[in-house]
Amino acid sequence: MFDLSWTEILVIGVTAIVFIGPKELPGALRTVGKMVAKARGMAREFQTSVDDMVRDSEIDELKQQVKRLEYGGLEREIEAAIDPKGELKQAMTTPSFDAATESSASPAAPATPAPVVPAAAAPAIESEAPAASPTPAKTA
Repeated sequence: MFDLSWTEILVIGVTAIVFIGPKELPGALRTVGKMVAKARGMAREFQTSVDDMVRDSEIDELKQQVKRLEYGGLEREIEAAIDPKGELKQAMTTPSFDAATESSASPAAPATPAPVVPAAAAPAIESEAPAASPTPAKTA
């Protein structure tokens, strides 16, 4: 722990006997032993609380990841990995015809021109339409 050699421990023991005395040395060693045990217990408790905090933070992180994946996050992450710019998604979507009818129905939208019917198809359309009564030309 403190990286002491045997000679250093011997020197510490001899000075303890000289300064503390042989009579009070066992009581002093007992007190030192209790303090060391208390310090180890506090260090162990601190390490346990740090480990719990790390474990809790990892669990919170995992919970957040699960929530993201639970609400469609997995699909978004896959889409972002495959098509980050959204080009494939845009190419695969069909145009909405509702948007075209809504824009033509609005009063501010310009009127669309009538479709041009080819000459070959024109007689077929006239034959289907009811014949209109000719109006007499007015002579003045």
